[in-house]
Amino acid sequence: MTDFSAEFSSKLRASGVVGAGGAGFPAYVKARGRAEYALANAAECEPLLKKDQKILEYFPEKVFDGLEMLMRAVGAGRGILGIKKKHERIIPRLEAIAKNRRNISVLKMGDYYPAGDEHCLVYEATGRIVPPGGIPLDAGCVVSNVETLYNAASPGTPVTEKFITVAGAVKKPSTFRVPVGITWAEAAELAGGFAIKDPAAIDGGPMMGKVMTDFSAPVTRVSAGIIVLPKNHPLILKKTQSRALFSRVGRSACDQCSFCTEFCPRYLLGHDVRPHRVMRSLLFSAGPEHKLNSVYGLLCCECSLCSLYSCPEGLNPREACVSAKADLRAMKTGFKNSPLNSGRAPEVHPVREFRKVPVSKLVRRLGLDDYNKDAPWTEPAYSPARVRILMSQHIGPACVPSVTEGQRVEKGAVVGDVAADQLGCPVHASISGTVRAVNGKYVEITA
Repeated sequence: MTDFSAEFSSKLRASGVVGAGGAGFPAYVKARGRAEYALANAAECEPLLKKDQKILEYFPEKVFDGLEMLMRAVGAGRGILGIKKKHERIIPRLEAIAKNRRNISVLKMGDYYPAGDEHCLVYEATGRIVPPGGIPLDAGCVVSNVETLYNAASPGTPVTEKFITVAGAVKKPSTFRVPVGITWAEAAELAGGFAIKDPAAIDGGPMMGKVMTDFSAPVTRVSAGIIVLPKNHPLILKKTQSRALFSRVGRSACDQCSFCTEFCPRYLLGHDVRPHRVMRSLLFSAGPEHKLNSVYGLLCCECSLCSLYSCPEGLNPREACVSAKADLRAMKTGFKNSPLNSGRAPEVHPVREFRKVPVSKLVRRLGLDDYNKDAPWTEPAYSPARVRILMSQHIGPACVPSVTEGQRVEKGAVVGDVAADQLGCPVHASISGTVRAVNGKYVEITA
């Protein structure tokens, strides 16, 4: 590791820079690796979310600064920003900036889902396949989200604000930047307020996001935005199915057509993930037959394409795969010690290009056509009276509070941290004020 890499990595950790696309993986770990390619993931293929697009429209130079720093840290000879070619209004400017940067180019991709899956992006950008059970680094690549690179461009500056989109059934769908720790109810008010009574929302995008009904929950540094919908919207109902329900329905109705597998993006990259075989496991409550079919969910990336688009009967292969993985973890079975780990190099499916799913078709299938609108960039002058800083805002152990009730803190001060030998990074006060509550879950600060 070079001196720059060590210093850059240390500053990223101290600043609390994590994967801002939803994963929350601490950025300092990636900066310590070695790679030939550094990829900026600007695909943003979750329907209705716009925050990465708006960052590139209004703050593109800073994103390229972060990409250059990441390239230097990992020793990458090439940097590639992958963005969908439909963003033709902002691409010329991105290409002009890239021309003035050393060995950085812009990759224009089709409007398909999930183009933002990092395995798919690696293949589109480099022609390389991330090995099954592996990470992009195994293919000589490091991948970072647009907002992560924006934050990385100011190493040493604590992450106290978050770019988010509030879309769906609100009066003024918008994209803006807010202090970490405000409530989603406050964020919705900044988007004009709810346009319906008794709303629900999907936190993180309609495909991979989770249903939220408690709008007092705080915005975190991994939040991407919410899609507000009626509680009886089919997407809300589908995402809140219990395991007992989707298992019972799947067991009785799945006819093994295998569409879920044939459209699976990881299967099309040559990975041995077969959701239809996992659906077959629902016929067995336990025993070798159950485990034999469950292992085909181990490489599932949980993109939800199988459940929300591919299945002609509206079943839930994604949740079957998620449950299968949990069952296998309890039996201490992972990909590496599974029968799927043959050691053979994966081969891309010969018709992969013809099975990509257009986002326009996906939006219609999801029942989101009425909400598929722009969410313009706004800069609301908003100073919250209170924030709650969650102690768990990244992959790895939760932070331990480092402040006490009654203590005065300034914006940017560390309010929780993890041990230096643990995966994770500190969380910071997003406003100046007085600490009013401290517990294992959050630190509350009032202005």
